[in-house]
Amino acid sequence: MNMHIRKLPVMLLLLVFAATLAEPIAAEEFKTVTDMRGFEVSIPEDPKRVVAISRSLIDTTMYAFGEEDKLVGGSVWSRDDGYSDYTCDGVTYHVCPWISFVMNPNYRNLTNVGGFGGPYGTVNVETIASLDPDLLILRDLGNDDENVQKFLESIERLDIPVVVLKYPDCYDQVDASTIYEEVRLLGEVFGHQERAEEIVDHMDSQVQLIRERTTDVEEEDKPRVLYFGAPSWAADRGGVGYAFGTDTTESIFLEDIVNAKNAFVGTGTEMISTEHLLALDPDIIILSTYSGYHPPREMYEAERFDKVQDLRAIKDKKVYALSATPCKSERLEYPINLMIEAKAVYPERFEDIDLEEWTRDYFMGLYDISEEKAEEMMDSLLLRYLEII
Repeated sequence: MNMHIRKLPVMLLLLVFAATLAEPIAAEEFKTVTDMRGFEVSIPEDPKRVVAISRSLIDTTMYAFGEEDKLVGGSVWSRDDGYSDYTCDGVTYHVCPWISFVMNPNYRNLTNVGGFGGPYGTVNVETIASLDPDLLILRDLGNDDENVQKFLESIERLDIPVVVLKYPDCYDQVDASTIYEEVRLLGEVFGHQERAEEIVDHMDSQVQLIRERTTDVEEEDKPRVLYFGAPSWAADRGGVGYAFGTDTTESIFLEDIVNAKNAFVGTGTEMISTEHLLALDPDIIILSTYSGYHPPREMYEAERFDKVQDLRAIKDKKVYALSATPCKSERLEYPINLMIEAKAVYPERFEDIDLEEWTRDYFMGLYDISEEKAEEMMDSLLLRYLEII
């Protein structure tokens, strides 16, 4: 009897000790982050199964963090290697505008859960649930508010924590700095705050370089630039191509960072006629990815542009092409297109910048990759072939 009496306090102490440990251990398994809706979201301390709905920003940032293996599903448009062929003027290019396919060979094996716009199909709640994710991250593009809200309500009913990022278009005042907020939030989600700051600093240092070199350009000296989408099927829809208005992210970045002037003062992306293009007569034309990847010589030589050869931008050989990128997808590489634009608009202010060397260094610093891998990424975005570099 005395033996049992002596043992009892020891057993009680062990139970009390175990109980005191239980609560802190459970608490450490979760953390609370505030997403870009302003919502406080309880998420796993170390997410293991992540679904990412975006056009490359989330998955590429996860790659930069070394967390890409945690992806189990996302907006994945292809089952092959991500490359496709694009033929222009008899020359065929092998293109992969989705960086994730280049960096992460396993990306093609992820389950496609759909997306909001783009080639992914309608977002599928059942498919997401079948993946048993412990975290879903959504980059809201600001173009489908009603369906995004319905989707979020459906996911939250399944008790899947959702962290929402917001694309620059979601704000009344479009600003590149919101992209940095997205990266910082992802750093908090995955516990890589220091690396996130390195990425932000790397991106912003190039943006500020462009700002500093163009900030003193007087209003009357700013070239009139047309940001132009030139799909081959434009004529079938009664026009020559699409002009980007002053409220588009592309135009806002062009005017705010590169300090140029948009030649088209409309809104959104608008199909314009040959006559309208001739009336605009921009000093410079910037060709974006728009249902294909368009080199300057397409405007110089293609038969469908025969009637606009009197444009000053064509006569002065001031048509430039951007890298091959998915439409509406400002992501970690967005300073590359800004530098291309800056050199096109103000060549004398950036004559010391060798685009090939600069772009290679940018990729290497951004993703901490080898020179060989950086060159592969440059090829995939047609940075060598479309008369950009």
